[in-house]
Amino acid sequence: MKLLSKILIWFCISVLASRVSAENFSAKYKVSTKNLTIGELFWNLNKNDKTYKLNIELKSRGLLSSLFKFSGSYTASGFLKDGILIPRHYTQKWLTQKKKRNVQITFEKNEVSSLLQQPSEKELSRINLDLLRNYVDPLTSFIKLLSGISKSKTIDGRRIYILTLVEENKDKNIKTYGIKEYINIWTDHKRNDLEKISIINKPNNYLPEAIYINFKKQLFKVLKD
Repeated sequence: MKLLSKILIWFCISVLASRVSAENFSAKYKVSTKNLTIGELFWNLNKNDKTYKLNIELKSRGLLSSLFKFSGSYTASGFLKDGILIPRHYTQKWLTQKKKRNVQITFEKNEVSSLLQQPSEKELSRINLDLLRNYVDPLTSFIKLLSGISKSKTIDGRRIYILTLVEENKDKNIKTYGIKEYINIWTDHKRNDLEKISIINKPNNYLPEAIYINFKKQLFKVLKD
């Protein structure tokens, strides 16, 4: 009976401790470009002292949604080491009326251990994935930047790049990140579709107030709804 009591006490303490240390953050955003609302985004982060899980759900919204429907689901999970997020799995699902693409990336020991895509990519990779070190998925990259890290190596399944802090306005809580060492994995052109990202965030917040993305010569605004 004493042993059973000790086990029950230990179990209760462990459960309570995990609940106290666990944190959940969620927010809803409006996505627009050229003053037109094109979508809505739901962002959820769940973390404790040892692990984390990020999820983003994106879907079309607004006047143009009847002409151009899209939806995306993005999930990243991993663990924390000395307060630093280290990814383990990343999945991406993208669907439009003409295209469906799924991406799965697995990380192990700070390396990309596997990259799977459906439909399968017909081209050969222009880079050696086995040589990549300390690259993380896009979701983990965002949280790392929001936590104060100034540079993050990123792989999203189509390209690799390094997000680097290039400008900061502390009065307005705005940080702008440039795109360095951009390489397309499956194509041989050198076009950089992703130009820069600006993030507005209050101090000590895990989820941003606003994101401005310069992509393919357009400005996309992701504003908290």
